[in-house]
Amino acid sequence: MKNSVICQLSDFGPEYPGSFVDSLLHLARSCRQRLRLETLCVFHQKARGRKWLERFDKERVKYAFVPGKRNIVFSLRQALKDSYPLIFHSHFDTFDLAAILLKLALYRDSKIVWHLHSMAQLTLQQRIKDSIKVKLLARNFGDLFITDGDGVYRNAIDRGLPHGKLLVNHLGVDVARFSPNAKSRQYSRESLGASEERMVYLALGRSPLIKGVDLFIKAAEHMTRDKASNGLFLVVGRDGTRDFVSGMPESTRLGTGLRILDPTDDFPRLLSGIDVFVAPSRTEGFAYAVLEAMAAGKLVLCSDIPGVREVYGGLEGVWLFPSEDWKKLAELMQRAKELPHAEREHLGQANSRYVAGHLSLEAWAKKISEIYGSLLNM
Repeated sequence: MKNSVICQLSDFGPEYPGSFVDSLLHLARSCRQRLRLETLCVFHQKARGRKWLERFDKERVKYAFVPGKRNIVFSLRQALKDSYPLIFHSHFDTFDLAAILLKLALYRDSKIVWHLHSMAQLTLQQRIKDSIKVKLLARNFGDLFITDGDGVYRNAIDRGLPHGKLLVNHLGVDVARFSPNAKSRQYSRESLGASEERMVYLALGRSPLIKGVDLFIKAAEHMTRDKASNGLFLVVGRDGTRDFVSGMPESTRLGTGLRILDPTDDFPRLLSGIDVFVAPSRTEGFAYAVLEAMAAGKLVLCSDIPGVREVYGGLEGVWLFPSEDWKKLAELMQRAKELPHAEREHLGQANSRYVAGHLSLEAWAKKISEIYGSLLNM
């Protein structure tokens, strides 16, 4: 007798788990409590041996690995040898088709859920792929399509996904893990060598062109050139980010005021030590990092792009600037610096309260588990 499970398919395997692993574990816990169903998480082979898998072991959530390629039908079937997937929930897009093919071949009663975390560029090549993937397979064999944000939702409609099976469920974060902490802030500032009087700005640098790292650095250099400033500008990234940054003349002029930091497993501690989080992305689905910074009680500066505008546009602690306009970003960074400390704290606390009330991981997991229950008539 095979065990009925929810099968989470995730092309995921970085060194540090981030909030995505938090979301899988919260969802597994919610399904266990609400639906009396266990979860099997299937990861990219590169996840094998990662330290964060210990969290799955601790919570008795099963996991398996498949090769990092799109055709994983046979390896996924082997991973499911002792289980029957009531639902295939595919994150990102690498394993979307494998879920449908297995449903057609072996698991005719299984439900198919695709989770869209980012927008697809509607190139000719993408439209040709979608003529089969979306208009033929997804429309006929998919049961539900979840998008992280409004921009991703509109993009999904443009690609041809059916309105009646499409919904938005904004991401959530573990509010308690990112809540402001004075002791953690002191430790983080000391490790950065930053006094309380020094303004610290942080941006993320993976995929630096997409994330707008060049805009952040140009704004920082412009700000320090036109105004006397001892700001510290941090970018999180690895060798690709360092190479990108080193090719910018503005980086040289910023000197020691600009630092590239390796990714860290303790991102909440890093966030606790900064003053302003900057997200100058050129395109975005719905960024965990922005939510995390808000939960940490930080003032946030974001490029005004679809998905960001709809969710954060009316919040007092999130300041938007026109996409690509690094001079306007520089103005906002300077404005943030000139704010009285108490006012900046007020804006950060407003962000933290908003995330706790509207974008918590508990609320996100509850909604997904309710969706599962509806699909399974439970």
